Amino acid sequence: MIQKKDNSLSRGRVTRPAYAKINLYLDVLSCREDGFHDLLTVMHSISLHDDIRVEWFLSDTTDISLRVYGAKLPLDSKNLAYRAAELFLAHTQQTAALHINIRKRLPIAAGLAGGSSNAAAVLLALNELAGYPLTEEELLALGATLGSDVPFCMVGGSQICRGRGEMMRPLACGTPLYLVVAKGKERVSTPRAFALMDEHYRRFDGSVPHGGQPEKLYRAVADGKLSSVPACIYNAFEAVILPTCPEAAALREQLLSLGAYAACMSGSGPSVFGLFETLEQAQRAAKAIGRHAHVATSAPAMI
Repeated sequence: MIQKKDNSLSRGRVTRPAYAKINLYLDVLSCREDGFHDLLTVMHSISLHDDIRVEWFLSDTTDISLRVYGAKLPLDSKNLAYRAAELFLAHTQQTAALHINIRKRLPIAAGLAGGSSNAAAVLLALNELAGYPLTEEELLALGATLGSDVPFCMVGGSQICRGRGEMMRPLACGTPLYLVVAKGKERVSTPRAFALMDEHYRRFDGSVPHGGQPEKLYRAVADGKLSSVPACIYNAFEAVILPTCPEAAALREQLLSLGAYAACMSGSGPSVFGLFETLEQAQRAAKAIGRHAHVATSAPAMI
């Protein structure tokens, strides 16, 4: 657990990985009055990651500079990592000159929480550089104001998540997962994906056919026997996204044909992942698919 400290640093540099996540289970339970949706999901952090470097310099005024390598992204408050820095300084009532560098490796608009993981890494780095003014609970609450996946990306590991995704319960993972993540050129906007879900399920009027068996999945993950219950891996978004993303649908089928015991879309897509019994099997499958595929395994918890 993070404890508050008083030893604020005058300046420094922190480099952190910003891990991607997959959804081993994802169901949309209802549409809320505030416009968000109640979810039930099992998120699992994986070794694919961006690299985040944050430098802090004492200053009487706030100046934030952001550089992104490997992708064309906004360099101002339209970028979630930039907003995380603004929010942290405002919340802790501090001024500083911050230099943030992001080395992008994760695909964009892919359902892997790339933007959320960047914001989470920035918040964790700034809290360290500032001398830990915020406890873990305060930091997670701050992250939740930026996005539903940000709290998970700060904690990592395996978590059962409810609400918008910010209500988390740890799920022990009995063995590392070996997987291939694949994404082609298609992109999916998260707001558009939820709009399609609302339309498809009539704004969740009670007739939604919830899939999978989450309790059985929890036990299988904890026991390290996920391959014995592949049908428990589920993503409700597949019903509305895969018909509009033929490349993603084809990659999903290709993963299964290459020996994955389960294949599923992550988040609102269109990235898909296949789970394999061994790392060697995953490596062979990724080689067969080519440049769209990346081998990954479970990532360590962040906090």
